[in-house]
Amino acid sequence: MRARAAALLAALVVAAATPVPTAPAVAATPVPLVDSYFDWLVASHDGVRNGLRRDIEHVHGDQLVIAGRTCTTASPCTIGGPRQSTAACTSLQFISVYLDQRAAYEQRSLSSVETGLIDEFAGAVLAHRLAKDPNAPKIFDDAVASTPDGQIRYFTSFGNAACGEALLAAHQATGTVGYLDAAVGIGEFLLRMQDPRAYYLIYGVHPFVDALGQPTTPPGGYVDQISSWSNLYSTISTWNLTAIAFMQRLQTAVAPPDNRYGQSAATARQFLATGLQLGADWYTFDFDSPATSQNRVVAQSAYRADCRDNRWHRKGSCTYTDGQIAGGTLGTDMIEYGLAGLYDHERQLNGASSAAAAVTTLYTTYTSLPGWHTASASDPLDCVDDTAAGAVDPYYPPDNQGPTPTGDARDYDPHLSFGGFFRLTPPNENAEAKYYDIVGFGILAELREELVPAKFAAGYQRLQQADRQDALYALLDRSLAAMFLPARDADDLDGDSDTTEHLCKGTRGTLPVAHNGLGILKAVGYAGTR
Repeated sequence: MRARAAALLAALVVAAATPVPTAPAVAATPVPLVDSYFDWLVASHDGVRNGLRRDIEHVHGDQLVIAGRTCTTASPCTIGGPRQSTAACTSLQFISVYLDQRAAYEQRSLSSVETGLIDEFAGAVLAHRLAKDPNAPKIFDDAVASTPDGQIRYFTSFGNAACGEALLAAHQATGTVGYLDAAVGIGEFLLRMQDPRAYYLIYGVHPFVDALGQPTTPPGGYVDQISSWSNLYSTISTWNLTAIAFMQRLQTAVAPPDNRYGQSAATARQFLATGLQLGADWYTFDFDSPATSQNRVVAQSAYRADCRDNRWHRKGSCTYTDGQIAGGTLGTDMIEYGLAGLYDHERQLNGASSAAAAVTTLYTTYTSLPGWHTASASDPLDCVDDTAAGAVDPYYPPDNQGPTPTGDARDYDPHLSFGGFFRLTPPNENAEAKYYDIVGFGILAELREELVPAKFAAGYQRLQQADRQDALYALLDRSLAAMFLPARDADDLDGDSDTTEHLCKGTRGTLPVAHNGLGILKAVGYAGTR
Protein backbone atom coordinates (compact mmCIF):
# COMPACT_ATOMS: atom_id res chain seq x y z
CA MET A 1 0.00 0.00 0.00
CA ARG A 2 2.81 2.42 0.84
CA ALA A 3 4.40 1.96 -2.60
CA ARG A 4 1.10 2.66 -4.35
CA ALA A 5 0.45 5.69 -2.16
CA ALA A 6 3.92 7.06 -2.89
CA ALA A 7 3.38 6.59 -6.62
CA LEU A 8 0.03 8.38 -6.44
CA LEU A 9 1.53 11.29 -4.52
CA ALA A 10 4.44 11.58 -6.95
CA ALA A 11 1.99 11.73 -9.84
CA LEU A 12 -0.07 14.52 -8.30
CA VAL A 13 2.11 16.82 -6.22
CA VAL A 14 3.69 19.99 -7.63
CA ALA A 15 5.55 22.97 -6.20
CA ALA A 16 4.18 25.06 -3.34
CA ALA A 17 1.81 27.90 -4.16
CA THR A 18 1.98 31.59 -3.35
CA PRO A 19 0.21 33.23 -0.38
CA VAL A 20 -3.07 35.12 -0.55
CA PRO A 21 -4.60 37.85 1.63
CA THR A 22 -6.39 37.12 4.87
CA ALA A 23 -10.19 37.09 4.93
CA PRO A 24 -12.02 38.90 7.75
CA ALA A 25 -13.02 36.77 10.72
CA VAL A 26 -16.66 35.86 11.32
CA ALA A 27 -18.16 36.39 14.75
CA ALA A 28 -18.88 33.24 16.75
CA THR A 29 -22.36 32.23 17.83
CA PRO A 30 -23.33 30.06 20.81
CA VAL A 31 -25.86 27.97 18.85
CA PRO A 32 -24.41 24.44 18.47
CA LEU A 33 -23.94 23.44 14.86
CA VAL A 34 -25.85 20.19 15.31
CA ASP A 35 -28.90 22.18 16.44
CA SER A 36 -28.71 24.39 13.35
CA TYR A 37 -28.42 21.32 11.13
CA PHE A 38 -31.35 19.58 12.82
CA ASP A 39 -33.58 22.65 12.59
CA TRP A 40 -32.83 23.06 8.87
CA LEU A 41 -33.43 19.41 7.98
CA VAL A 42 -36.85 19.27 9.66
CA ALA A 43 -37.95 22.67 8.30
CA SER A 44 -40.22 22.64 5.25
CA HIS A 45 -40.34 24.42 1.91
CA ASP A 46 -43.54 24.16 -0.14
CA GLY A 47 -44.79 21.46 2.20
CA VAL A 48 -41.73 19.16 1.90
CA ARG A 49 -39.15 18.71 4.64
CA ASN A 50 -35.74 20.03 3.58
CA GLY A 51 -34.13 16.77 4.65
CA LEU A 52 -36.16 14.80 2.11
CA ARG A 53 -34.84 16.88 -0.78
CA ARG A 54 -31.46 16.76 -2.47
CA ASP A 55 -31.01 20.48 -1.82
CA ILE A 56 -32.53 23.91 -1.48
CA GLU A 57 -31.24 26.51 -3.95
CA HIS A 58 -31.11 30.29 -3.47
CA VAL A 59 -30.84 32.27 -6.70
CA HIS A 60 -30.49 35.89 -7.74
CA GLY A 61 -29.87 37.75 -10.97
CA ASP A 62 -29.94 41.22 -12.48
CA GLN A 63 -33.42 40.79 -13.91
CA LEU A 64 -34.63 37.60 -12.25
CA VAL A 65 -38.22 37.69 -11.00
CA ILE A 66 -39.87 34.49 -9.72
CA ALA A 67 -43.55 34.37 -8.78
CA GLY A 68 -43.67 38.16 -8.77
CA ARG A 69 -40.65 38.49 -6.46
CA THR A 70 -37.41 40.14 -7.49
CA CYS A 71 -34.45 37.88 -6.68
CA THR A 72 -31.65 40.12 -5.43
CA THR A 73 -28.25 39.52 -3.91
CA ALA A 74 -29.55 40.69 -0.55
CA SER A 75 -32.77 38.68 -0.86
CA PRO A 76 -32.39 35.64 -3.14
CA CYS A 77 -35.36 33.53 -4.23
CA THR A 78 -35.71 30.00 -2.88
CA ILE A 79 -36.13 26.93 -5.10
CA GLY A 80 -36.87 23.50 -3.65
CA GLY A 81 -34.76 20.69 -5.10
CA PRO A 82 -36.01 17.21 -6.00
CA ARG A 83 -36.63 14.44 -3.51
CA GLN A 84 -33.69 12.05 -3.32
CA SER A 85 -33.30 8.92 -1.21
CA THR A 86 -29.58 9.17 -0.38
CA ALA A 87 -30.14 12.65 1.05
CA ALA A 88 -33.31 11.54 2.86
CA CYS A 89 -31.56 8.49 4.30
CA THR A 90 -28.60 10.50 5.59
CA SER A 91 -31.08 12.94 7.13
CA LEU A 92 -32.91 10.03 8.77
CA GLN A 93 -29.65 8.71 10.20
CA PHE A 94 -28.63 12.09 11.58
CA ILE A 95 -32.08 12.81 13.04
CA SER A 96 -32.22 9.37 14.67
CA VAL A 97 -28.76 9.70 16.23
CA TYR A 98 -29.34 13.34 17.22
CA LEU A 99 -32.66 12.64 18.97
CA ASP A 100 -31.31 9.49 20.63
CA GLN A 101 -28.22 11.27 21.97
CA ARG A 102 -30.24 14.31 23.04
CA ALA A 103 -32.66 12.15 25.01
CA ALA A 104 -29.77 10.29 26.66
CA TYR A 105 -28.12 13.61 27.57
CA GLU A 106 -31.39 14.80 29.11
CA GLN A 107 -31.82 11.41 30.84
CA ARG A 108 -35.21 10.60 29.35
CA SER A 109 -36.84 8.46 26.71
CA LEU A 110 -37.78 9.72 23.29
CA SER A 111 -41.12 11.50 23.22
CA SER A 112 -43.93 10.48 20.89
CA VAL A 113 -43.23 13.62 18.87
CA GLU A 114 -39.59 12.59 18.42
CA THR A 115 -40.36 9.00 17.46
CA GLY A 116 -43.08 10.35 15.16
CA LEU A 117 -40.49 12.49 13.38
CA ILE A 118 -38.20 9.48 12.88
CA ASP A 119 -41.18 7.46 11.65
CA GLU A 120 -42.08 10.23 9.19
CA PHE A 121 -38.61 10.28 7.65
CA ALA A 122 -38.33 6.48 7.65
CA GLY A 123 -41.72 6.21 5.96
CA ALA A 124 -40.64 8.68 3.28
CA VAL A 125 -37.49 6.64 2.67
CA LEU A 126 -39.30 3.31 2.43
CA ALA A 127 -41.79 4.83 0.01
CA HIS A 128 -38.94 4.83 -2.53
CA ARG A 129 -39.16 1.01 -2.75
CA LEU A 130 -41.10 -0.74 -5.50
CA ALA A 131 -43.73 -3.38 -4.77
CA LYS A 132 -42.39 -6.91 -5.07
CA ASP A 133 -43.84 -9.59 -7.34
CA PRO A 134 -43.31 -12.95 -5.58
CA ASN A 135 -43.66 -14.71 -8.93
CA ALA A 136 -40.92 -12.61 -10.56
CA PRO A 137 -38.09 -11.86 -8.12
CA LYS A 138 -35.83 -8.93 -9.02
CA ILE A 139 -32.32 -8.01 -7.97
CA PHE A 140 -33.66 -4.68 -6.69
CA ASP A 141 -36.36 -6.20 -4.47
CA ASP A 142 -36.36 -4.42 -1.07
CA ALA A 143 -33.91 -1.80 -2.36
CA VAL A 144 -34.55 1.94 -2.12
CA ALA A 145 -34.76 3.79 -5.45
CA SER A 146 -32.85 7.03 -5.91
CA THR A 147 -36.05 8.97 -6.64
CA PRO A 148 -39.68 8.25 -5.70
CA ASP A 149 -41.10 8.51 -9.22
CA GLY A 150 -40.30 8.17 -12.92
CA GLN A 151 -40.95 5.57 -15.59
CA ILE A 152 -37.56 4.00 -14.92
CA ARG A 153 -36.18 3.92 -11.38
CA TYR A 154 -32.55 3.45 -10.38
CA PHE A 155 -31.11 1.62 -7.37
CA THR A 156 -27.51 2.22 -6.31
CA SER A 157 -25.29 0.28 -3.95
CA PHE A 158 -23.90 3.50 -2.48
CA GLY A 159 -27.32 5.01 -1.83
CA ASN A 160 -28.71 1.81 -0.38
CA ALA A 161 -25.76 1.47 1.99
CA ALA A 162 -26.68 4.94 3.29
CA CYS A 163 -30.31 3.88 3.65
CA GLY A 164 -29.33 0.69 5.44
CA GLU A 165 -27.28 2.68 7.95
CA ALA A 166 -30.22 5.05 8.44
CA LEU A 167 -32.68 2.23 9.10
CA LEU A 168 -30.31 0.64 11.63
CA ALA A 169 -30.07 4.02 13.39
CA ALA A 170 -33.86 4.41 13.33
CA HIS A 171 -34.22 0.92 14.82
CA GLN A 172 -31.66 1.78 17.49
CA ALA A 173 -33.57 4.93 18.44
CA THR A 174 -37.14 3.62 18.30
CA GLY A 175 -36.91 -0.15 18.65
CA THR A 176 -39.19 -0.58 15.63
CA VAL A 177 -38.50 -4.08 14.30
CA GLY A 178 -39.71 -3.15 10.82
CA TYR A 179 -36.72 -0.86 10.36
CA LEU A 180 -34.32 -3.71 11.13
CA ASP A 181 -36.21 -5.94 8.69
CA ALA A 182 -35.91 -3.26 6.00
CA ALA A 183 -32.17 -2.99 6.65
CA VAL A 184 -31.87 -6.76 6.19
CA GLY A 185 -33.68 -6.40 2.85
CA ILE A 186 -31.05 -3.89 1.76
CA GLY A 187 -28.30 -6.25 2.89
CA GLU A 188 -29.74 -8.96 0.67
CA PHE A 189 -29.90 -6.50 -2.24
CA LEU A 190 -26.21 -5.73 -1.79
CA LEU A 191 -25.37 -9.44 -1.80
CA ARG A 192 -27.10 -9.72 -5.17
CA MET A 193 -25.24 -6.65 -6.46
CA GLN A 194 -21.97 -8.31 -5.45
CA ASP A 195 -22.80 -11.37 -7.56
CA PRO A 196 -25.77 -10.81 -9.90
CA ARG A 197 -24.92 -13.68 -12.27
CA ALA A 198 -27.77 -16.04 -11.29
CA TYR A 199 -30.44 -13.54 -12.31
CA TYR A 200 -29.06 -13.08 -15.84
CA LEU A 201 -28.44 -16.72 -16.83
CA ILE A 202 -31.95 -17.11 -18.25
CA TYR A 203 -31.30 -14.17 -20.57
CA GLY A 204 -27.99 -15.45 -21.90
CA VAL A 205 -26.12 -12.61 -20.19
CA HIS A 206 -22.72 -12.96 -18.54
CA PRO A 207 -22.13 -9.87 -16.36
CA PHE A 208 -18.41 -10.61 -15.96
CA VAL A 209 -16.04 -11.89 -18.65
CA ASP A 210 -12.24 -12.11 -18.80
CA ALA A 211 -9.84 -10.73 -21.42
CA LEU A 212 -10.73 -13.63 -23.72
CA GLY A 213 -14.46 -12.94 -23.42
CA GLN A 214 -15.08 -16.01 -21.28
CA PRO A 215 -17.43 -15.88 -18.26
CA THR A 216 -15.55 -15.33 -15.01
CA THR A 217 -16.21 -14.72 -11.34
CA PRO A 218 -17.20 -11.29 -9.96
CA PRO A 219 -14.28 -9.11 -8.83
CA GLY A 220 -15.70 -8.74 -5.31
CA GLY A 221 -17.16 -5.23 -5.05
CA TYR A 222 -20.77 -4.10 -5.30
CA VAL A 223 -21.91 -3.09 -8.79
CA ASP A 224 -22.88 0.57 -8.77
CA GLN A 225 -26.38 0.62 -10.18
CA ILE A 226 -29.34 -1.30 -11.59
CA SER A 227 -32.51 0.07 -13.14
CA SER A 228 -36.11 -1.06 -12.69
CA TRP A 229 -35.75 -2.59 -16.18
CA SER A 230 -33.07 -4.82 -14.61
CA ASN A 231 -30.32 -3.17 -16.64
CA LEU A 232 -27.05 -3.47 -14.73
CA TYR A 233 -24.41 -0.72 -15.13
CA SER A 234 -20.83 -1.87 -15.58
CA THR A 235 -18.92 0.09 -12.94
CA ILE A 236 -17.91 -0.54 -9.33
CA SER A 237 -17.00 2.65 -7.47
CA THR A 238 -14.52 3.24 -4.68
CA TRP A 239 -17.14 4.95 -2.51
CA ASN A 240 -18.96 1.62 -2.22
CA LEU A 241 -16.55 1.02 0.66
CA THR A 242 -19.34 2.62 2.69
CA ALA A 243 -21.30 -0.58 2.02
CA ILE A 244 -18.71 -2.75 3.79
CA ALA A 245 -19.23 -0.73 6.97
CA PHE A 246 -23.00 -1.17 6.72
CA MET A 247 -22.76 -4.88 5.98
CA GLN A 248 -20.51 -5.47 8.98
CA ARG A 249 -22.87 -3.50 11.21
CA LEU A 250 -25.81 -5.50 9.86
CA GLN A 251 -23.92 -8.73 10.58
CA THR A 252 -23.51 -7.64 14.20
CA ALA A 253 -27.17 -6.59 14.47
CA VAL A 254 -28.78 -9.79 13.16
CA ALA A 255 -25.92 -12.33 13.45
CA PRO A 256 -26.86 -14.86 10.76
CA PRO A 257 -24.92 -18.07 11.47
CA ASP A 258 -23.42 -18.20 7.97
CA ASN A 259 -21.78 -14.77 8.51
CA ARG A 260 -23.14 -13.79 5.09
CA TYR A 261 -22.95 -10.04 5.60
CA GLY A 262 -19.60 -10.09 7.35
CA GLN A 263 -18.05 -12.29 4.66
CA SER A 264 -19.49 -10.06 1.94
CA ALA A 265 -17.90 -7.03 3.59
CA ALA A 266 -14.52 -8.75 3.86
CA THR A 267 -14.58 -9.77 0.19
CA ALA A 268 -15.62 -6.30 -0.97
CA ARG A 269 -12.99 -4.62 1.20
CA GLN A 270 -10.19 -6.67 -0.32
CA PHE A 271 -11.24 -5.56 -3.81
CA LEU A 272 -12.37 -1.96 -3.22
CA ALA A 273 -9.37 -0.90 -1.13
CA THR A 274 -7.35 -1.08 -4.36
CA GLY A 275 -9.36 1.87 -5.69
CA LEU A 276 -8.21 3.99 -2.75
CA GLN A 277 -4.60 2.91 -3.20
CA LEU A 278 -4.63 3.74 -6.91
CA GLY A 279 -6.52 7.01 -6.58
CA ALA A 280 -9.33 5.72 -8.80
CA ASP A 281 -13.02 6.52 -9.09
CA TRP A 282 -14.22 3.17 -10.38
CA TYR A 283 -13.52 -0.23 -11.85
CA THR A 284 -15.03 -0.86 -15.29
CA PHE A 285 -15.76 -4.50 -15.95
CA ASP A 286 -16.29 -6.28 -19.24
CA PHE A 287 -19.40 -8.37 -19.98
CA ASP A 288 -21.24 -10.36 -22.62
CA SER A 289 -24.77 -9.07 -23.09
CA PRO A 290 -27.26 -8.67 -25.95
CA ALA A 291 -28.39 -5.12 -26.75
CA THR A 292 -31.96 -5.63 -25.57
CA SER A 293 -34.02 -2.94 -23.86
CA GLN A 294 -34.20 -4.80 -20.56
CA ASN A 295 -32.37 -7.49 -18.55
CA ARG A 296 -28.92 -6.66 -19.85
CA VAL A 297 -25.61 -5.08 -18.83
CA VAL A 298 -24.95 -1.48 -19.91
CA ALA A 299 -21.69 0.48 -20.38
CA GLN A 300 -22.46 4.20 -20.31
CA SER A 301 -20.35 6.55 -22.40
CA ALA A 302 -20.75 9.44 -19.92
CA TYR A 303 -17.50 10.12 -18.04
CA ARG A 304 -15.97 7.18 -19.96
CA ALA A 305 -17.73 4.52 -17.92
CA ASP A 306 -17.46 2.31 -21.01
CA CYS A 307 -13.82 1.22 -20.79
CA ARG A 308 -14.85 -2.45 -20.33
CA ASP A 309 -11.32 -3.57 -19.57
CA ASN A 310 -11.52 -4.98 -16.02
CA ARG A 311 -9.30 -2.20 -14.67
CA TRP A 312 -9.51 0.81 -12.37
CA HIS A 313 -9.91 4.31 -13.84
CA ARG A 314 -10.62 7.93 -13.04
CA LYS A 315 -13.72 9.50 -14.52
CA GLY A 316 -13.26 10.82 -18.01
CA SER A 317 -10.40 8.56 -19.09
CA CYS A 318 -9.72 4.94 -20.04
CA THR A 319 -5.99 5.62 -20.47
CA TYR A 320 -3.06 3.86 -18.82
CA THR A 321 0.53 5.08 -19.34
CA ASP A 322 3.49 2.90 -18.35
CA GLY A 323 1.12 0.66 -16.42
CA GLN A 324 -0.33 3.56 -14.40
CA ILE A 325 -3.77 5.21 -14.49
CA ALA A 326 -3.55 8.34 -16.62
CA GLY A 327 -5.92 11.24 -17.24
CA GLY A 328 -9.34 11.98 -15.85
CA THR A 329 -10.37 13.67 -12.63
CA LEU A 330 -10.87 12.03 -9.26
CA GLY A 331 -13.90 12.91 -7.15
CA THR A 332 -12.79 13.82 -3.65
CA ASP A 333 -16.05 12.37 -2.36
CA MET A 334 -14.89 9.00 -3.70
CA ILE A 335 -11.81 9.29 -1.49
CA GLU A 336 -13.63 10.71 1.53
CA TYR A 337 -16.39 8.10 1.53
CA GLY A 338 -13.86 5.38 0.73
CA LEU A 339 -11.56 6.32 3.60
CA ALA A 340 -14.52 6.62 5.97
CA GLY A 341 -15.89 3.22 4.98
CA LEU A 342 -12.52 1.51 5.35
CA TYR A 343 -11.94 3.15 8.74
CA ASP A 344 -15.44 2.29 10.00
CA HIS A 345 -15.19 -1.35 8.95
CA GLU A 346 -11.81 -1.86 10.62
CA ARG A 347 -12.96 -0.02 13.76
CA GLN A 348 -15.96 -2.33 14.09
CA LEU A 349 -13.70 -5.35 13.84
CA ASN A 350 -10.61 -4.30 15.81
CA GLY A 351 -11.08 -0.88 17.43
CA ALA A 352 -10.14 2.72 16.75
CA SER A 353 -6.35 2.33 16.95
CA SER A 354 -6.32 -0.44 14.37
CA ALA A 355 -8.69 1.56 12.18
CA ALA A 356 -6.39 4.58 12.30
CA ALA A 357 -3.42 2.42 11.34
CA ALA A 358 -5.36 1.02 8.37
CA VAL A 359 -5.86 4.47 6.80
CA THR A 360 -2.86 6.51 7.99
CA THR A 361 -0.72 6.20 4.85
CA LEU A 362 -3.63 6.93 2.50
CA TYR A 363 -4.89 9.85 4.57
CA THR A 364 -1.42 11.40 4.64
CA THR A 365 -1.11 10.95 0.89
CA TYR A 366 -4.35 12.72 0.04
CA THR A 367 -3.96 15.53 2.57
CA SER A 368 -0.46 16.23 1.24
CA LEU A 369 -1.77 17.30 -2.16
CA PRO A 370 -1.33 21.01 -2.90
CA GLY A 371 -4.40 23.21 -3.02
CA TRP A 372 -4.50 23.60 -6.78
CA HIS A 373 -5.47 19.95 -7.17
CA THR A 374 -8.91 20.80 -5.79
CA ALA A 375 -9.29 24.17 -7.49
CA SER A 376 -12.18 25.27 -9.59
CA ALA A 377 -10.95 25.46 -13.18
CA SER A 378 -11.79 29.16 -13.45
CA ASP A 379 -12.89 31.82 -11.03
CA PRO A 380 -16.65 32.57 -11.06
CA LEU A 381 -16.02 36.31 -11.29
CA ASP A 382 -19.61 37.37 -11.75
CA CYS A 383 -20.85 35.82 -8.49
CA VAL A 384 -17.90 35.62 -6.09
CA ASP A 385 -15.54 38.22 -4.72
CA ASP A 386 -12.20 37.51 -6.42
CA THR A 387 -9.99 39.96 -4.52
CA ALA A 388 -8.10 36.99 -3.08
CA ALA A 389 -7.70 35.18 -6.39
CA GLY A 390 -4.50 33.23 -6.92
CA ALA A 391 -2.78 30.08 -5.80
CA VAL A 392 -2.83 29.02 -2.16
CA ASP A 393 -0.37 27.88 0.48
CA PRO A 394 -0.94 24.84 2.68
CA TYR A 395 -2.67 25.61 5.95
CA TYR A 396 -0.27 23.32 7.82
CA PRO A 397 3.18 23.70 6.20
CA PRO A 398 4.92 21.79 4.85
CA ASP A 399 2.38 20.06 2.62
CA ASN A 400 -0.38 20.30 5.22
CA GLN A 401 1.41 17.85 7.53
CA GLY A 402 2.98 20.24 10.05
CA PRO A 403 1.76 20.26 13.67
CA THR A 404 0.85 23.96 13.85
CA PRO A 405 -1.26 25.95 11.38
CA THR A 406 0.58 28.92 9.90
CA GLY A 407 -1.84 29.61 7.06
CA ASP A 408 -4.73 32.03 7.10
CA ALA A 409 -8.41 31.60 6.33
CA ARG A 410 -7.75 31.57 2.58
CA ASP A 411 -5.16 28.79 2.61
CA TYR A 412 -6.06 25.20 1.77
CA ASP A 413 -6.79 22.99 4.79
CA PRO A 414 -7.60 19.41 3.71
CA HIS A 415 -7.96 18.47 7.39
CA LEU A 416 -11.14 20.55 7.34
CA SER A 417 -12.46 19.29 4.00
CA PHE A 418 -11.22 18.39 0.55
CA GLY A 419 -12.47 20.61 -2.24
CA GLY A 420 -14.64 19.22 -5.00
CA PHE A 421 -12.29 17.00 -7.01
CA PHE A 422 -8.66 16.11 -7.55
CA ARG A 423 -7.44 17.12 -10.98
CA LEU A 424 -4.29 15.66 -12.48
CA THR A 425 -3.13 18.44 -14.81
CA PRO A 426 -1.91 21.89 -13.75
CA PRO A 427 -4.43 24.73 -13.91
CA ASN A 428 -3.91 27.97 -15.77
CA GLU A 429 -1.35 30.12 -14.00
CA ASN A 430 -3.94 32.37 -12.37
CA ALA A 431 -6.62 29.79 -11.61
CA GLU A 432 -7.42 29.52 -7.94
CA ALA A 433 -8.39 26.92 -5.39
CA LYS A 434 -11.47 28.81 -4.29
CA TYR A 435 -13.93 26.42 -2.68
CA TYR A 436 -14.53 23.61 -0.23
CA ASP A 437 -17.12 20.92 -0.90
CA ILE A 438 -17.85 21.04 2.82
CA VAL A 439 -19.49 17.60 3.00
CA GLY A 440 -16.02 16.13 3.58
CA PHE A 441 -15.82 17.59 7.08
CA GLY A 442 -18.57 15.32 8.35
CA ILE A 443 -17.67 12.25 6.31
CA LEU A 444 -14.18 12.10 7.82
CA ALA A 445 -14.83 13.72 11.21
CA GLU A 446 -14.58 10.51 13.23
CA LEU A 447 -11.45 9.41 11.35
CA ARG A 448 -9.74 12.78 11.79
CA GLU A 449 -10.61 12.98 15.48
CA GLU A 450 -8.76 9.69 15.99
CA LEU A 451 -5.94 10.20 13.49
CA VAL A 452 -5.15 13.93 13.72
CA PRO A 453 -7.09 15.19 16.77
CA ALA A 454 -5.45 18.62 16.91
CA LYS A 455 -6.18 19.28 13.25
CA PHE A 456 -9.74 18.03 13.65
CA ALA A 457 -10.23 20.36 16.62
CA ALA A 458 -8.91 23.32 14.63
CA GLY A 459 -11.17 22.54 11.66
CA TYR A 460 -14.20 22.05 13.90
CA GLN A 461 -13.49 25.35 15.64
CA ARG A 462 -13.29 27.14 12.29
CA LEU A 463 -16.62 25.71 11.19
CA GLN A 464 -18.21 26.62 14.54
CA GLN A 465 -17.06 30.21 14.06
CA ALA A 466 -18.65 30.43 10.61
CA ASP A 467 -21.98 32.12 10.16
CA ARG A 468 -24.70 29.59 10.92
CA GLN A 469 -26.47 30.28 7.65
CA ASP A 470 -23.23 29.94 5.67
CA ALA A 471 -22.46 26.63 7.39
CA LEU A 472 -25.56 25.16 5.73
CA TYR A 473 -24.27 25.72 2.20
CA ALA A 474 -22.79 22.87 0.17
CA LEU A 475 -19.93 24.93 -1.29
CA LEU A 476 -18.01 27.38 0.83
CA ASP A 477 -15.25 29.83 0.04
CA ARG A 478 -12.05 28.87 1.88
CA SER A 479 -12.91 31.63 4.35
CA LEU A 480 -16.03 29.50 5.03
CA ALA A 481 -18.42 32.11 3.63
CA ALA A 482 -21.29 30.86 1.47
CA MET A 483 -20.40 30.55 -2.19
CA PHE A 484 -22.81 31.44 -4.99
CA LEU A 485 -21.70 30.03 -8.33
CA PRO A 486 -22.53 31.37 -11.80
CA ALA A 487 -25.23 29.52 -13.73
CA ARG A 488 -27.86 30.04 -16.41
CA ASP A 489 -31.62 29.92 -16.05
CA ALA A 490 -31.79 26.55 -17.81
CA ASP A 491 -35.09 25.65 -16.12
CA ASP A 492 -36.66 29.01 -17.01
CA LEU A 493 -37.41 29.77 -13.38
CA ASP A 494 -38.89 33.17 -14.20
CA GLY A 495 -41.02 31.91 -17.09
CA ASP A 496 -39.72 34.40 -19.65
CA SER A 497 -38.63 31.66 -22.11
CA ASP A 498 -35.01 32.84 -21.86
CA THR A 499 -32.92 29.90 -20.69
CA THR A 500 -29.59 31.60 -21.38
CA GLU A 501 -29.75 34.49 -18.91
CA HIS A 502 -27.14 34.51 -16.17
CA LEU A 503 -27.95 33.99 -12.52
CA CYS A 504 -26.09 33.22 -9.31
CA LYS A 505 -26.90 30.07 -7.36
CA GLY A 506 -26.14 29.10 -3.78
CA THR A 507 -26.94 25.51 -2.78
CA ARG A 508 -27.84 24.32 0.68
CA GLY A 509 -27.14 20.65 0.17
CA THR A 510 -28.86 18.08 2.35
CA LEU A 511 -25.89 15.70 2.32
CA PRO A 512 -23.39 18.28 3.64
CA VAL A 513 -25.80 19.34 6.38
CA ALA A 514 -26.68 15.80 7.47
CA HIS A 515 -23.14 14.41 7.15
CA ASN A 516 -21.59 17.30 9.06
CA GLY A 517 -24.13 16.80 11.82
CA LEU A 518 -23.46 13.07 11.90
CA GLY A 519 -19.72 13.62 11.94
CA ILE A 520 -19.96 15.94 14.93
CA LEU A 521 -22.20 13.51 16.82
CA LYS A 522 -19.79 10.62 16.15
CA ALA A 523 -16.60 12.53 16.94
CA VAL A 524 -17.77 14.92 19.66
CA GLY A 525 -21.16 13.64 20.79
CA TYR A 526 -24.27 15.65 21.60
CA ALA A 527 -23.03 16.26 25.16
CA GLY A 528 -19.76 17.61 23.79
CA THR A 529 -21.63 20.30 21.84
CA ARG A 530 -23.35 21.74 24.92
